[in-house]
Amino acid sequence: MTTPIYKWNGEYSGFIHSDRLFDAHSKYLGWVDDDGRVWRSDGTFLGEIVEENYILRRTTMVEPVPKVPKVPPVPPVAPVPKINRVGRVKKVGWKDALEEP
Repeated sequence: MTTPIYKWNGEYSGFIHSDRLFDAHSKYLGWVDDDGRVWRSDGTFLGEIVEENYILRRTTMVEPVPKVPKVPPVPPVAPVPKINRVGRVKKVGWKDALEEP
């Protein structure tokens, strides 16, 4: 199953396939744990799955200790790009993890 991922501003960003996070062009970005935490490909914490299609990070949270990176998977074929959504109202205490450089 493939889950589309959007930035909080509504822009389509990529997708999750088999608990792996990819950008819109199937570039491997990281993975998702069973608890909904998302980790970058280098093992550093990215954020949490919120409302199924967003990755946000709590601004008051101490970042978890990095994890050992996983072996990058063979990239799947990118799904047909989704259309952008209407942006969301900011959530107090959260920031969009995908808006970082």
